[in-house]
Amino acid sequence: MAKETLKHYVEFLYLGSFFSESSAQEVEARDPSVVQTPREAFGYAFFDRQEYVAQDGEILVGEPRNRSGMHYFGKLMSLDDVKREVPNSDILQSNMRSNGWKKIVKTRRGNFQPFEKKDVIVGEK
Repeated sequence: MAKETLKHYVEFLYLGSFFSESSAQEVEARDPSVVQTPREAFGYAFFDRQEYVAQDGEILVGEPRNRSGMHYFGKLMSLDDVKREVPNSDILQSNMRSNGWKKIVKTRRGNFQPFEKKDVIVGEK
């Protein structure tokens, strides 16, 4: 019989060529106060997954679940803020309107991300 364990992870997001890159590491608890965020990362999220150790010692890993909102390092901006503060932002403004994004985050790495209900701004560190 397999031994089942719930593991907690933090996933960091980085700039990528076309999409964000990510890396994940196991953490003891889903506690933002102890997360050591790499300087290159612009945000992170927590998730859980079940891991099973089979009788032969093989570790079977379940799918990520119970994902937290994103924890962003950056500045929260409205459409009016973008119009006023971001030059040449017609495409960004259009994306905000057409996707119904009330707020976005300008991250510490200079990219823009949609701000969802569960997301939080954790500062510029």
